[in-house]
Amino acid sequence: MSDFLTLQQAAERLGVHYMTVYRYVRLGQLNAHKEGGTWRVGRDDLELFQHRNGSDSSAAVSRRNVAWHERLENRLLDGDASGSWKVIEGAMMAGLVPFEIYSDVIVPALASIGRKWQEGEIGVGEEHVAAVLVGRLIGRLGPRFSRPGRRKGTVVVAAPSGERHSLNLAMVSDVLQAGGYTVVDLGADLPVEAFQAELERRQPLTAVCIGVLNAEAREDCRRMIAAARRTVSRSVPVILGGGAIDGDNDAMSLGADRSADLHSVVDAVGAGRDESQMVSV
Repeated sequence: MSDFLTLQQAAERLGVHYMTVYRYVRLGQLNAHKEGGTWRVGRDDLELFQHRNGSDSSAAVSRRNVAWHERLENRLLDGDASGSWKVIEGAMMAGLVPFEIYSDVIVPALASIGRKWQEGEIGVGEEHVAAVLVGRLIGRLGPRFSRPGRRKGTVVVAAPSGERHSLNLAMVSDVLQAGGYTVVDLGADLPVEAFQAELERRQPLTAVCIGVLNAEAREDCRRMIAAARRTVSRSVPVILGGGAIDGDNDAMSLGADRSADLHSVVDAVGAGRDESQMVSV
């Protein structure tokens, strides 16, 4: 007996219309994948769905404990733009705030897709399609991070030459914006000369954040940090993050003040700002 069911078979087991099951899948509420152009639902996933929702399968099924990142990953690998956004909508209906959409849904989905590409389970084309779709999702989510009121300062965000990943920069920029900062996102693969020119033009600055996921870009990252040191006040913290950085000691070995991730970047910038104010008193 196959471990997978068609949507029609799943609908019969749930006692609902085929289109109802299809809606569950598109909203990310019921895990499924495409095989030869046909949706397949795992028997275990269907049993879990039934267990979570009791005897009334047509009831609302959004819950915070759903593996939303897996739902999103499936839609991304299928190249399903509309379905990807519906997963995000479903997660927010379940109570996840925009930051959690980034940290608990998009980031782990991207990490899983990256591992599958490195291990040869998917091709570079599939990985690129997923990245493009995530870029669109971030574009739609970005305005939800807007925060009214006085700004705390300006933060420049960038990645060095050789680092072509920019999605992490976009998410960090949104989180910093929600934290009350004006953010200048210079993007990825930025020549050090252009980076230094922008730092000169944007002063006074509160912090400089540099992201690097590609280990081969570490030396370019070192040069970028050195350029920041030559350009901005020593009281302006240079914060380093990304998968190629292993904690504060590694960040400091490259010349930065500290490391940070999506969870800690606002606090890291705030700590630097507070230290700067104490020095100026």
